[in-house]
Amino acid sequence: MAALGFSVRRAWLNLRNRWRRRRKFPPFVIFPLEGEIVELPPSRPELPLFLARLVPMPSGPLSVSELRRTFERLALDPRVKGVVLRIECMANPAVYQSLRDLLMRFRNSGKRLVAYAESLGPFQYYLACACDQVVMPPSAEWNVLGFYNEYLFLKDALDRLGVGVDVVNVSPFKSAGDIFSRNDFSPDSRAQAEWLLDARFDALVRGIAEGRNLSPERVRELIDCAPLSAREAVQHGLLDAALYEDELERFLIPEPPAAVDGRIARLAQRIEKVAPGLADDLRRAQHAAAERAQRACINLEEVRRSLLIPIVEYAPRVVGVVKVEGLIVPGTSRRLPIPFPLTGEQIAGSSSIAQAIRRAEADDHVAAVILYVDSGGGSVLASDLIAREVRRLRAKKPVVAYMGGTAASGGYYVSALANCIVAQPLTITGSIGVIAFKPNTREAFEKLGVHRVALQRGRRAALFSDAEPMDEESRAVFAGLVARAYEDFKQLVAEGRAIAPEALEPICGGRVWTGAQAKDRRLVDALGDFTVALEKARELGGLPSDKRAAAVVITPPRRAMLPPAFLAVAHPARVAFDGLRELCELLIETSVWAVSLWFGGVTR
Repeated sequence: MAALGFSVRRAWLNLRNRWRRRRKFPPFVIFPLEGEIVELPPSRPELPLFLARLVPMPSGPLSVSELRRTFERLALDPRVKGVVLRIECMANPAVYQSLRDLLMRFRNSGKRLVAYAESLGPFQYYLACACDQVVMPPSAEWNVLGFYNEYLFLKDALDRLGVGVDVVNVSPFKSAGDIFSRNDFSPDSRAQAEWLLDARFDALVRGIAEGRNLSPERVRELIDCAPLSAREAVQHGLLDAALYEDELERFLIPEPPAAVDGRIARLAQRIEKVAPGLADDLRRAQHAAAERAQRACINLEEVRRSLLIPIVEYAPRVVGVVKVEGLIVPGTSRRLPIPFPLTGEQIAGSSSIAQAIRRAEADDHVAAVILYVDSGGGSVLASDLIAREVRRLRAKKPVVAYMGGTAASGGYYVSALANCIVAQPLTITGSIGVIAFKPNTREAFEKLGVHRVALQRGRRAALFSDAEPMDEESRAVFAGLVARAYEDFKQLVAEGRAIAPEALEPICGGRVWTGAQAKDRRLVDALGDFTVALEKARELGGLPSDKRAAAVVITPPRRAMLPPAFLAVAHPARVAFDGLRELCELLIETSVWAVSLWFGGVTR
């Protein structure tokens, strides 16, 4: 029955492709890469079909998975001889590596790939070096200067406000609390920041050297000499041409096709005396046809609906994708109205993720699950609840963890029990350790003239109160909580990664690694993009190798809700206050955290 269904589908797609082939268009497609790019498309509310058609939804950022489908169609269509990539995007380093892998696969199809940009940041140029040629306007500057990172430490500012933050961590490498409790790096934390920055810079130099056929030493020299004019960059082999956009067509096709034959002109000449209006129309049509024949480029949106559709036979079962994005906390997943330090904007609720995992577990149509993790961690409790669901799911179906820009601390906690872990070389991961925060606001209230009077029953009833700083006894209690959670974390990693407990401490202790460093330390199994994780899930799930495995995002089951009325939108000040209050509640109610300071931030 499945074979019959595919035969019908193939016949239908062949018919559609035959109709699409009738359209002729220029050989080079201009492909804009604009705005923020993410690995997977953002989740959308599950609406009934009739509502999905009626309720307009925001498009959201462009995703690598969507780009992969489009480039596949461009590679398949014989009318497309090449792509002009306009680079104006932002992404985290791991996503740039996924994009670079995508461009390299497109080049392997034998088609020409040209990058054009008016300005290029370090990672944008890293991406452009995956193309056959790189072009900028003559007046542009080659501004690949390297990386300059600034880190903010808030201790003095909080002291002026009368707010203190007591921190208990497993080691100085677990530095998420340093921004609140210190004015500078600790030596260990500085060393960690240095090796992460070195890894990023080395990847940039290596990518430029490979793409431009230069030695790494020469690339470092040129970066230190930047900025360079576009013409200087051409002389140094960093660019292939310095051209304005209107000069691109002749750069792509130096000798345009011959003009349309003169039959229409001769016909117009014959009928000019009888029907001068018709003769003029024929000449205009001939002129327009000649212009179209000489065009080299066309925008993607003009031809998207005319590109051939790949005819692919899919496996009878699918690979489910469960996303863990943002700060991990108990409760439901949600978005904060504005991003805050350490938390960001996205909240990964353990109950929502657990529901999605259970849905994947119960669905017999799902053969394996990819746990997509892009999180710097969060609550130890919430991370453990998700890890428990992963443990139960793994007993029934294979689980592959794919790490996005960041999968550190609690993000690694939820990944550790997967059958296989895949990351990009520049993914931020590790940070196996825990930390406890305890804010105290006594001086802030005193400065405001607010007097707090507390009544207490129970010796440690005020342990988590922000009214007083930690004393020796409460610090010892917090240290015990941190030590117990840390031992549980290491035991989980030892089990999931099959590493002897005594061998864990040199790679744990809150130390943060890149994906490549983590692979060397057996914390990651393979390096690559989402297609590597999908292939591993297909293999572990027992899906046939001669059929494509479809990846389907699994969301928690919930009732659909209409968007709020426009008048119900809160005032921006009220929205910001509610978000800040939610952050304070998280800090007070959660005693122990598995959270990392280090994130693979969005960059040019």
